[in-house]
Amino acid sequence: MAEYSGYTQGTTYHIVCDSTHVGLDNEIEKLTRDLDHSISCWDSLSLVSKFNRSASGIFVDQYFVEVFMLSKRIHNETEGAFNPAIYPIKQFINAPPVAKNDSTTKKTMTVDSLLRFTRFSDITLNTNASDSLGKGSKFVAKRHPKNGLDFQGIAQGYTADMVSKLLDSKNIANYMIQVGGTTRTKGTDWHKKNWETSLDKPTPAGELRVIESIVPIGENAVSITGDYRESYEKDGKRFNTSIDPTTGKMTENTLLNAYVFAPAAAEAEAYATAFMVMGAGKSTQFLSKRKELKAYLISSGFDKDFLTWMSPELQKQIEQSK
Repeated sequence: MAEYSGYTQGTTYHIVCDSTHVGLDNEIEKLTRDLDHSISCWDSLSLVSKFNRSASGIFVDQYFVEVFMLSKRIHNETEGAFNPAIYPIKQFINAPPVAKNDSTTKKTMTVDSLLRFTRFSDITLNTNASDSLGKGSKFVAKRHPKNGLDFQGIAQGYTADMVSKLLDSKNIANYMIQVGGTTRTKGTDWHKKNWETSLDKPTPAGELRVIESIVPIGENAVSITGDYRESYEKDGKRFNTSIDPTTGKMTENTLLNAYVFAPAAAEAEAYATAFMVMGAGKSTQFLSKRKELKAYLISSGFDKDFLTWMSPELQKQIEQSK
């Protein structure tokens, strides 16, 4: 099998496939570069970066449109837990400290004052707009100059989906695409076995990693969000560091890791991102109504203990693969 590696969406990608296509490496590199130029906040010249700097919006490409529309759908389904429009608050939190003698308006800004600029409904898509040449085009508009988008919770998965589409177009039957913490697979690996991923059994800090289960991915995707080893502790419990879009502050829920399996990588990543905001309780309720999604969740218990939850469908899948 051939292997291809590189950088995209602020992280690395690794692809394994049974391809003999000449020039496939160049096609993959071009595709990931095009995606970076569209939806990556890590690229200062990308369309999403230009949109964030714009006063009222910009014309966008099809990649942007697809990610935007999928983001809107999952935003609505998760009642706002997934919200790329949180960009202004993330920028504020990650900005360097302001000097005491700085008299700019930034000094007086607070997270609360920025919340009104994080309404996803204030950002709209017009697919029948006309550009400067009078040609039909796609325009994403914002209500306020401070409105912005951050696709980091979906872009890696979408990139994996687009690479999958490229490989499918060349009739490549077996592949594994990994972009950051999101993986999409099809067919079998080197040994003619199903592609698999492992689920961690949480262990105390300093102890070696322990595998809870090995899960066949099949023709699906899995996204891993969070890290129970990098959580913070408060009042004897560990909490994740996700930002709640409704408050602009850390969620302070005890869900530390979310492994989400879905038919598409973008969906897996976006739902995993949302679950870290929703917490284990709301996430399990959501999953009970969405049988196409499967998950393994790691939460903090009392006295530095951990709690785990697994979708019944995922448990059944593991047992059948043994």
